[in-house]
Amino acid sequence: MIRFGIAGIPLTSKGRTFVESVEEVHNLGLNSLEVQLLRVNVQERPALDYAGLRPKDVEDSIIVNILRQDEEGNYKSTGVDTSIEENDIVQELFWNMARNYNEIKEGGDLARELDVTLSLHAPYYMDLLNGGEMADRSLNHLRWSLIIARGMAASRVITHTGFYAQTKKESMDNAVNIYSQLSKEFAPEKGFPYIGVESSGKEEIFGTVSDLTGLAKKVPSIEPILNFAHVHSVQGGSLIEVRDFESIIDTFSKFKKGDLYTEFSGVEYVGHSEVKLTAIKHGDLKFETLSEVLADLTDDVTIISSSPLLEHDSQYMNIILLRTIAKKLQKKESRKNDTEVEKVTRSYPVKKGTKLDVDSILKTTREVTRSGTVSKEHVIAKIPGLERVELWGEGKNLLCETTADKNSENYATAVKKFNELIEALTGYSAKERKKIVSKAPKE
Repeated sequence: MIRFGIAGIPLTSKGRTFVESVEEVHNLGLNSLEVQLLRVNVQERPALDYAGLRPKDVEDSIIVNILRQDEEGNYKSTGVDTSIEENDIVQELFWNMARNYNEIKEGGDLARELDVTLSLHAPYYMDLLNGGEMADRSLNHLRWSLIIARGMAASRVITHTGFYAQTKKESMDNAVNIYSQLSKEFAPEKGFPYIGVESSGKEEIFGTVSDLTGLAKKVPSIEPILNFAHVHSVQGGSLIEVRDFESIIDTFSKFKKGDLYTEFSGVEYVGHSEVKLTAIKHGDLKFETLSEVLADLTDDVTIISSSPLLEHDSQYMNIILLRTIAKKLQKKESRKNDTEVEKVTRSYPVKKGTKLDVDSILKTTREVTRSGTVSKEHVIAKIPGLERVELWGEGKNLLCETTADKNSENYATAVKKFNELIEALTGYSAKERKKIVSKAPKE
């Protein structure tokens, strides 16, 4: 199944909440939503008012962490899967799309009821690899994203990684360490979504195809996320022909977690760096070409519109794909109709001493084709690629009437098996028959 969705709140949505976004995506005829964790504010405060409650029971904020004193008086994180105590400190997240865990769950439940798959994109600005305060803040944003995504039962959290460190090797080492730790702390086995690391559209940002595949090999729980516009940009306009899309899809499919999760938009780029995302009708990255590949795929794929036109372009991509599929089916049907059912009768001389009675023909036919019945003193056989083969003896010749199977593409196999059968019945090879075979008129 191929799902189409959007990244963010639908432009047509009158409401701006998570629940309203899910409803509008469904109403638009789409079936996937990438929720964006934007415009959040996190504050720390004493937990006295919440003592005895679990974070999911708090009604006026989303508690994303509980800090508790250890024996030495240092505050340590205990996560959110415990009851709050009087002396704790809580980290509260305030988000414009949902006020509490109940609303997050409500949106997730509604999405499942409406068959809208969910993912969540962590805050876009990330700098995980260079240490310091920004790395700590980015890591916390990713942790909070994973907690909220679990609350809505999203399948994955999408994140960027940020700027390279001093060297590519150091960057990869840092990324492996960070994502390995996160994958242990927020493991899918504990109910958390997979972490999807998105491809980058800029040369200075971690996220080339080799970065992501290398990371996924070292941290198997990480899922590389294929953003076609980003890959196209950073590779200097690499996705032009059908084979280009086939190759990149094959590369990312090796690491997918269920469906192949992708993002698409138009894009402007200079050299090997993205300038801006655009509507899909602009630029040289063409969804029409991608649709040629998608139309033949049997795997599940999700395509998220990250275009400025969001749902308009998501719906338009769906239309393009349906048109492509219809054209392929039309061409296939046309080929079938153009292949007339051809019935041909041929006469073959046989070597001296060859028996042409019905029983002898039937025995040999069954040995070669594993099929054969008798009707009115003729032997009827079936060869894959031929609808019918009818055989009988007439004087010193073997007569054979064949009817083509217009729905078959096994013509090469059919010819090989047919020649094997005629050689067994006549004693002459195909090469020998070319010199002596005589053809009867077509019926």
